[in-house]
Amino acid sequence: MRTTSFRALLLSSAALFATGCDSLFAIEAEAEEICKTEPDLSFPAAFPGTASVQQTLTFPLGDFADPLPEEADLETELRLKVFEVTADTDISGIERASVSVRKPGSEDTILIGEFRRTGSGGPTQTLRLSGSGAVDLLDLARQDELDFVFDARGSLPTESWTATLRACAGIRAKANYFDLIF
Repeated sequence: MRTTSFRALLLSSAALFATGCDSLFAIEAEAEEICKTEPDLSFPAAFPGTASVQQTLTFPLGDFADPLPEEADLETELRLKVFEVTADTDISGIERASVSVRKPGSEDTILIGEFRRTGSGGPTQTLRLSGSGAVDLLDLARQDELDFVFDARGSLPTESWTATLRACAGIRAKANYFDLIF
């Protein structure tokens, strides 16, 4: 009798593995949209010949990764939905801009959005960067917060200026712990 039960268990386990049921051993967490607005950030006046300026925005993830097992194989992605700069002066001289993500205290960055000026559109106080698609965050999703690094290049304002940075992103993580069980 025990041999029959063991054989049935073995056959049903083999059938589950053959159908790709490793998805039974996965947990997914998703934040459709997390937003952060940082008003009145100061930018220095650009000296003639200055071609770039950089500003960092701390982006909260909170307890997003808490339900994910520490030992599990983790797949993550971040999708930039909005990154907008609204200045108190004309910023139409900015030709290129990018936003990257990094772990606080680190120098390694992952590009998540870009802007390239096409043509001469006249004066503007707003710059909107578009996302570069889903980006694998690697182990960064386990952090409570990330740094979004804004980098602008071109003819920058020659007087000190302030701007509001607004960022929204969606984050998804999947922890596969199939290998931990079997």
